[in-house]
Amino acid sequence: MKQLLLILFSVFILNTTLVAQPTISSSPTVEERYGDRIELLGVKFTGPLVLCQILIAILMAITFLQSAIDKMMDRKGNLEYFEVHFANSPLKGITKLSLSLLTILELTGGLMLVYGIYYAFAERITLWIFYGFVWLSLTIIVLFTGQRLAKDYVGAADLVPYFMLIILGIMSMY
Repeated sequence: MKQLLLILFSVFILNTTLVAQPTISSSPTVEERYGDRIELLGVKFTGPLVLCQILIAILMAITFLQSAIDKMMDRKGNLEYFEVHFANSPLKGITKLSLSLLTILELTGGLMLVYGIYYAFAERITLWIFYGFVWLSLTIIVLFTGQRLAKDYVGAADLVPYFMLIILGIMSMY
């Protein structure tokens, strides 16, 4: 009995003296210090997801605007590429129309994102970025379908990371 009491007493003493009890830190948390606002270079964001949406929008705007501008500036070269690329596909006879359609889709999506970036800073709302992301996801689906019809499986696979990044941008909206 003495041994049992000694063991229980030892466990009690060791438990209360050696095990550190959690203490409340006196330093404030990030949320306590800044609330739900993030400030970067003097620009306030409502949270890290808004910053991510804007950064993704900048990357995609550059990508799709450059692609659309290239299609307009070198239409002849792009048309020759399309004719060779789609020579053995169901899109063979409509390469001019396809090039024009893709140029319009890419230009519209890129401009929607540029306006969305401006709107995000001016109005603190990323609604136009959302619209641009949806538009460009549909554009990528069109591009993906064309690549698959042309049996350019590597070219189709190259579109997947862009699509995933845009989908992540859309998912971060909610």
